[in-house]
Amino acid sequence: MNTDIQWIFPVLKGIALLGAVIAMIYGIYLIFDRLKAKDQGFGPNSLKAIGVVLFVPSLVILAIVTDFKTETLAALLGTVAGYVLSNFEPNK
Repeated sequence: MNTDIQWIFPVLKGIALLGAVIAMIYGIYLIFDRLKAKDQGFGPNSLKAIGVVLFVPSLVILAIVTDFKTETLAALLGTVAGYVLSNFEPNK
């Protein structure tokens, strides 16, 4: 690899990490803003949204920082998909 461009990869990793953290913070802000606008408290669906907003960028961070195999990351992503797509029935 050319030594003139070796500095690019750590910089790109840092930008991706910063983007994931910003996505987490902004997502939480949007959820709280929406709950405040609707004058609602926390419920199962809002907690599910918070979980997704925190977990998906965390997967991006794990993919960048660690040496996990793609199968491990795919299993974690499948867990998130199952959690998001699961049906919730409110109390009757």
